[in-house]
Amino acid sequence: MTENDRAILKVSELSPQAIGWSRTLDLLIIVVAAFLIWSVSHISFLLLGGDWDFFIDWKDRQYWILIIPITTIIMAASFQAIFWNLFRLPIGATASLLLLLLGTWIVRYHSWEGLAYFPISLVVPGTCLMGALVLDAILVLSRSWLVTGMFGATLYGLLFYPANWTYMAGYFQPVMNMGDMTSVADLIGYVFPRAGTPEYIRIIERGTLRTFGDTPTWVSAFFAAFVCIFLYYLFWGLGVLACNARFFPVGERFKSLYGAKGAKDQTAGGPVTQPGASS
Repeated sequence: MTENDRAILKVSELSPQAIGWSRTLDLLIIVVAAFLIWSVSHISFLLLGGDWDFFIDWKDRQYWILIIPITTIIMAASFQAIFWNLFRLPIGATASLLLLLLGTWIVRYHSWEGLAYFPISLVVPGTCLMGALVLDAILVLSRSWLVTGMFGATLYGLLFYPANWTYMAGYFQPVMNMGDMTSVADLIGYVFPRAGTPEYIRIIERGTLRTFGDTPTWVSAFFAAFVCIFLYYLFWGLGVLACNARFFPVGERFKSLYGAKGAKDQTAGGPVTQPGASS
């Protein structure tokens, strides 16, 4: 037992066994909190933008770049507000989107490649992790949610496309397929037919360079950055509302489990002296 642990026990009036219980409880809370953050982020993402980020040939130059940042910043802003206001930890955005990315990879690998036999190159997910890192970095440097919303949310929307270009670039290469020019991503989609086709999401434009990005890509990126500013402020406020703590009275029986001295005296029938009380 360290000197710090002895000082904490002396101030809190807890028994030495309470240290092990407290650390075990902290570990359980961390595991449960990580699972809850992942589940909330994953379910919210599936409901709001799941189809747009699913198959590689559905990641078009307009709506994929627009919808994914504005559907993921709501989780990043909410959890960033919770972590910052309760713990002063600038890791809320990064932690939530990292857990979302890990959970998405697990689902895509085991469910779609392992069970449905789709190649992982067809269902590779996008990532907003670079924007989340910038969002947390600006918060810890400025210590202001107003500055973070203005500059961090703007960069969050703008960095989504460059961050995903490292793995998307190969799928934008033009190829000839039965006399038509298309991209490698669309060619993969032709080879692996699905129950839902990309036509209900977008129109496949054959034989034009607009299929491979061009100007509409950056127009969508700047519009996504603009929308992210307002969504960040809105969901930061909702995250702050979630930080309002509510305390419940703790009974003496629960206190005695942790070895509080006052609880032991009351359990044994002895008098309990309140600090500052007159005799």
